[in-house]
Amino acid sequence: METFSLSKKELRKIFLAKRASLTPETRKKYSSRIAKNLQSYPLYRRAKRILLYAHFREEVETDTLITKALQEGKEVYLPRTYPKEKKLRLFRILSPKELQPGTYGILEPPEENPEISPEKLDLIITPGVAFDHQGGRLGYGGGFYDRLFAKAHEVKRIGLAFSCQVTEKLPLEEHDIRLHALVTEKGLEEFY
Repeated sequence: METFSLSKKELRKIFLAKRASLTPETRKKYSSRIAKNLQSYPLYRRAKRILLYAHFREEVETDTLITKALQEGKEVYLPRTYPKEKKLRLFRILSPKELQPGTYGILEPPEENPEISPEKLDLIITPGVAFDHQGGRLGYGGGFYDRLFAKAHEVKRIGLAFSCQVTEKLPLEEHDIRLHALVTEKGLEEFY
């Protein structure tokens, strides 16, 4: 697909539709494969403090990843969204049961839990709308993860996606921060 002639807004619409076209059964099956592909990655296995996300709508499902990371003794952090400040703050969880619907209806950790600054993480696992083969990521348009990446530019960043969300090249701008790796149901691709 030639993506350069399309705006980011048009691309979001196309890739969200592709992702939404997957059946719930397919999403569950692919999410399980994606989790296994991520868990076998040495970078993930070595990481002690990781940022995960609670999946929303048709994103790659993360419930089992969160549970398994906690069982493995990793420090698991999830973001809370602060729309007025246009930022994410990261709070530790000890159980998925702690998560409550927050901004946009996305499950979030309690604000009274221990907080970590992004640069102290070992690994950031990120959702997105579309990804490319150069580590490019197209988010939802709020810039929340881009601002987080900018604060933690030394921390490795891995995207999770279904293969239908991956294109050859996205129209990225100077300020867009690339990922180090992308994990799909087909495998893992490194970019650095």
